[in-house]
Amino acid sequence: MKSFPDYRSRAALYLRKSRMDSDAESIDETLARHEDTLMKLAEKLSLNIVRVYKEVVSGDGLFTRPEMLRLLSDIENDSLSAVCCMDIDRLGRSSQKDGGIILETFQEHGVRIITPSKTYDLSDELDEQSVEMQSFIARQELKSIKRRLRRGLYKTLESGGHVAEPPYGYRRVYIEKKPTLEIQEDEAAVVRSVFDMYVNQGLGSQTIADRLNAAGIKPRKSDRFSRTTIQFYLKNPVYTGKIVWNRTRRIKKKSFTDKNKYAPNPESEWIISEGLHPAIISRELFEKARRIRETRSHPPAPRDTIRNPFAGLIFCQNCGAPMQRQYSKNGGSRLICVNKGCNRGIKTEYIEARVFEALRHILSQSKFHGFKSRAEGERSEILSHLISTMQKELTRLNIQKNSLHDLLETGVYDASAFRERSKIIASRIASCENEIAKTQSELSAVASPSDTPPFTTERLIDSYISLSAAEKNSLLKTLIESITYLRTPRHKKNTFDLTINWKYQP
Repeated sequence: MKSFPDYRSRAALYLRKSRMDSDAESIDETLARHEDTLMKLAEKLSLNIVRVYKEVVSGDGLFTRPEMLRLLSDIENDSLSAVCCMDIDRLGRSSQKDGGIILETFQEHGVRIITPSKTYDLSDELDEQSVEMQSFIARQELKSIKRRLRRGLYKTLESGGHVAEPPYGYRRVYIEKKPTLEIQEDEAAVVRSVFDMYVNQGLGSQTIADRLNAAGIKPRKSDRFSRTTIQFYLKNPVYTGKIVWNRTRRIKKKSFTDKNKYAPNPESEWIISEGLHPAIISRELFEKARRIRETRSHPPAPRDTIRNPFAGLIFCQNCGAPMQRQYSKNGGSRLICVNKGCNRGIKTEYIEARVFEALRHILSQSKFHGFKSRAEGERSEILSHLISTMQKELTRLNIQKNSLHDLLETGVYDASAFRERSKIIASRIASCENEIAKTQSELSAVASPSDTPPFTTERLIDSYISLSAAEKNSLLKTLIESITYLRTPRHKKNTFDLTINWKYQP
């Protein structure tokens, strides 16, 4: 029989907060209290404490607990002879497989488990059975706790509560002890501006991110906006006042080095309810953003050029799906429905010619006295809020600039550091002022009534042909809400039905 050293010679503490511990305490407070208790126990039992393992991350699976993995590795290297913990279930009560790995490692290396109530020697059959029974009871208790928590969670979600981290634009509040959200106006103005730029101005996610960064506006968890952040905002239904839960599930790690992975759940398993919180944007605007997003490609690396002048504008009259541009080897292109076999395709040049003639017609009508945007009031409000947000950032930067002189005088900065910091802040101030000026110009253009259209027939004829695809797309989105296309076998060669829904009314 293999002999083991005295269990008192190389002992360790394993500290981990349990669901049974008070939520009034932080993890650090709980672990500090447990460490004090176990150190007194070690002194009483004459244990030589050589290491302390503090598990500060949450997770039931073995591979989500780095300190337990480190402890098991040290046991396998025969570096420990005993482990002190508050209860047996602190070692693990997730799955039978994980629990078996932990207990077998302890048993094979003769490591004692010491708790304030009892010392367990797993080479003793009675102690082994006792530990196994306690581990079994702990696993069943954990399953029961999870069921109760899940029922409470689903009840909160179905009644409109919001249980996740508040997204950008909101802060956490409680209504009759139920978690929900309220609008944080400075951030909400940015969210409205993102949707306005994406839907009404035809800008891409990367361009929007660049504009916000140039204005000195920051997201919550980083210094800069990215196109991924903008896309997350555009896809988040919480901004419309809805609650959507269980869209994805986490795939359990098979090793500690595995990354967190998620897989989509079928829509039948989603939980969708009306939230208690107010909406930041309308559902109509959110739906428009979704339709535009479906017509655009999203390459792994940002691509700043638009090659389709009808991107986000033209849809199949049969199924409502977006029409996409298909390129041919000879340099031409066709617009086709994304649903194969639904609607016959057509050469892009035929669509462009029809739309161009429609633009000429509406701009040259004798009864035409100017455009009036249906979204004019909402756009003005968005731009005003964005200007206010940028002005607050400009004020903060100027205060920061002035404080540099104090830091120089008190010796915190030397002359070189002062010049470098001054240069950086001056650049950010100039960028912010430039974005404020551009946004104020946009606001003036929206707010000022005009007796003439923004595009005259002469200007359109002279400039349209020479515009790039991106410039054409921007112009068309200024005037057109959407286009529906239909071409069935009954249509003769190169004929089709086209319906244009104008943003502006004569």
